[in-house]
Amino acid sequence: MLKTNTKKARANIRAYIIDNYTPDSYGFPETTDFHTIAANILETFRNEKPYSADYIRKHHAPELEIFKTWCAGLPSIIDTCYYYNRSAVDDLGAILEETDEEKSKYNESDAENLLTYLIYRELNRARREAK
Repeated sequence: MLKTNTKKARANIRAYIIDNYTPDSYGFPETTDFHTIAANILETFRNEKPYSADYIRKHHAPELEIFKTWCAGLPSIIDTCYYYNRSAVDDLGAILEETDEEKSKYNESDAENLLTYLIYRELNRARREAK
């Protein structure tokens, strides 16, 4: 089992994002460059986010929570079907290289939240690295 902040876990998360990146309907070119993929996903998220800027300011909504809501809406630029018809526990277990016993400590909701957080963290880390 990997801790979520190890280099190997971060590399696995980045590979997961690259594998689940689907830019076709957005007019972005196919690429395997993680920084480009991260920028495209974040740009799309910010254009499609489900709340207005006024709502966010008024309710002090953290961007991570808005990102979770967006991911649960199954955006087409990144495959987040672990919210719908794929096991988030299995996806997270593969990323963290967990045994079945280690995976059993998560329920689907907890795994969805952690997996979405890890995706969000890596996308924003790439954005900071690109500056």
